[in-house]
Amino acid sequence: MRSFEYSTQYSEYGGLSMVERAPAIPILAAPLPPREPVSQVIYRHLRQHLADARIPPGTRLHEVELAAAWRLSRTPVREALRRLELEGFLRPAGRRGFEVPVRTRSDLEDLFDLQEVLEGLAARRAAERAAAPAVARLNDLIRAHGAALQRRDLDGVLAAHEELHRAITAAAGNACLAAVVDLVRAHLQPARMRVLRTRERATRSFREMAKVTAAIRARDPARAEAAMREHLASVRADVLAQWDQA
Repeated sequence: MRSFEYSTQYSEYGGLSMVERAPAIPILAAPLPPREPVSQVIYRHLRQHLADARIPPGTRLHEVELAAAWRLSRTPVREALRRLELEGFLRPAGRRGFEVPVRTRSDLEDLFDLQEVLEGLAARRAAERAAAPAVARLNDLIRAHGAALQRRDLDGVLAAHEELHRAITAAAGNACLAAVVDLVRAHLQPARMRVLRTRERATRSFREMAKVTAAIRARDPARAEAAMREHLASVRADVLAQWDQA
């Protein structure tokens, strides 16, 4: 299979579309993983590109074009697109097409409301349930977060920060909660990443997450939840302030 990048170009279906171009972003270029349904591979890849904003808001995706570009049948492409629609990453647009929604400030506020409740609960449960290896993993991650910050390595800071959030949710021991948290974070990722890449925000995030980690280590559920919600409220304020200035 060939690689292609996303291009804001008009297609026969109308609107901005993804079309095949010179190799740039590897997309289904490698052999498909064994025993993994093709629709799952397509879904996972598109979801990551949507969360990273590499497929920008307003882009239209068409199963016919995608299937032709990837040299696949339309059925797994259709299944992946419909799954992304159900999760809110796409909405119907035209004949067998979908569009990436343009987020509003109200959308972000709703998502942050969910995130504060869900990740606050995850931190509480982690303080109650985390096994010793999970707590050790959190300690390793907060140290990696701080070390990357000292090196002024913002990519390293972001990687440690995101992994720390995932590790806390995993330590809560609730697979259903983890799945919903992952979905909400994916929807918020483009807006969060623009803010988290600043050194000032990265420094505050480290201090805030250190408090969360300490509370989990101390087995203090109420303090862990409060610290996580305080951190997320702080990120929310920065994201919305940036939105208002745009």
